[in-house]
Amino acid sequence: MNSDILKLKLKRIDPVKYAIVATLVYLFILLIVYVPMILFVSLIGSASDIGAGAAMLGGGILGIILMVVILGVFVFVLTLIACSILNFVLKKTGGIDIDFEKAGLDISQIGEDRRIEK
Repeated sequence: MNSDILKLKLKRIDPVKYAIVATLVYLFILLIVYVPMILFVSLIGSASDIGAGAAMLGGGILGIILMVVILGVFVFVLTLIACSILNFVLKKTGGIDIDFEKAGLDISQIGEDRRIEK
């Protein structure tokens, strides 16, 4: 067996922290993709007959704000549920074996201050 391989077992994931991270990543991607798309569609829609209805609802800006909030809550709740189910399955199956390759630091060295000017 290779001595540079560190075997660890994933037993549990904190659902709230994981849901927060997943939600923030999803919202970041949503802002990159969804915001330009909605602004472009509102620009096209303002030239058509539905422009008055869209203006009544606040146009694309209100759509962006509402979708980011609604989808953020939706993704957070779904990720929280999914992570809780994952923890249940991990508990019943004994966890997942994960192999890490040693890349220079031992686990005991993580967090040590390695600056020269100590």
